[in-house]
Amino acid sequence: MSAPSSDADSIDALVDKLKERVAERRRAGEYPERLVEDLDAHFERIAAHRFPAYDFDVLRAKLGALDAAGAFNPDQISYATRVPGGSFIHRLLGKVVRRQTEGILAQAQRHADAVRDALWEVVAALETPAAHTHVDLVGEIEAIFEKLATYERTVGHTTAEGLARRVEALEARTVNEFDPWYSSDHFESRFRGASGDLIERYRDLAQAFEGIRGPVVDIGCGRGEFLELLLDVVGDSRGVEIDPELVRQCVERGLPVEFGEAVSWLGAVADEGIGGLSLIQVVEHLTPQGLVDFVQLAARKVRPGGRVVVETVNPQSLYTFAHAFYLDPTHKAPVHPAYLLFLFEEAGFSKVELQWRSPCPPDDRLAPVDAGSADGELVRTINANNERVNQLLFAEQDYALIATR
Repeated sequence: MSAPSSDADSIDALVDKLKERVAERRRAGEYPERLVEDLDAHFERIAAHRFPAYDFDVLRAKLGALDAAGAFNPDQISYATRVPGGSFIHRLLGKVVRRQTEGILAQAQRHADAVRDALWEVVAALETPAAHTHVDLVGEIEAIFEKLATYERTVGHTTAEGLARRVEALEARTVNEFDPWYSSDHFESRFRGASGDLIERYRDLAQAFEGIRGPVVDIGCGRGEFLELLLDVVGDSRGVEIDPELVRQCVERGLPVEFGEAVSWLGAVADEGIGGLSLIQVVEHLTPQGLVDFVQLAARKVRPGGRVVVETVNPQSLYTFAHAFYLDPTHKAPVHPAYLLFLFEEAGFSKVELQWRSPCPPDDRLAPVDAGSADGELVRTINANNERVNQLLFAEQDYALIATR
């Protein structure tokens, strides 16, 4: 019985070591709650399906009766017989062969003792499957142990902090994976307009930061037009841009701009460390997860009383899809104003409002029918329908969200 016992001890040692390492990782906060309990339950399921339920009390009772049968004893050999004088002859023969009989009984006794010991061991092994040596069971344990070892080799990269860094780096690469050969400045000039025109276009929106204590950060500042306005209105302002060419151009012009990606840059800022954020034509470049992460971070990083201004394409105007939106190959998806409003309200901003901006050119809209050219009721109906179509096709091309922390 020594070999199976040794194997059982080896398995117990493996399980104890596994539990010890899990406990260490759990105390360090690197394992989810109830991991030890789940592993124990998994182990029991592995073992239990190999050993069907059995009433071990019955088996123990039968083995107890076997023990009670006692030892083999030559004195218990009966010499009774129906043959006249046979008992005397039997006793006489018994005395003659007593030594041989005792030798045979001793051998039978040792065999019976060994059988009883083996049966008790079988009961113990079956009743406690975790202590039973089974090739498949050992394989399962070793597989679990190997998975733990693999985890330990990579634990430095799989902590919550390590995962966050890897995700941020991946998102930054994804955002900047488009690497055109043409000049970003030339693209901006062709499709967004000259810098002077943009400064005039956004002058009123920059006034939303009037009275806000800095720093105010312009995320995705591009060529720096809105940042210039912030420097006039707030003073303490800076820009963050992911395009290295645009960063270089801004720095050469003396603007305080640094390289960075929106979510990862904001994540490194101290909580309540900034007075405001502006994102002008930026959120449509973010992934859905990047957007919700950004809004959540903004609620933490902007101090109470601070402000966030977001301007983006208005998907409620179908005109934008035929003109502005698909001109930029880095746009990912438009953000519906109702959804953006919901995000900022859910994040805890005290006041959130929308402004509709950039109306479509009047000549592109459906013109009303002249009231003097047809029946008055018909004219009113046609003009009402035209206005519905105008709202669907030719609503303002952009909207701005202004949220106060």
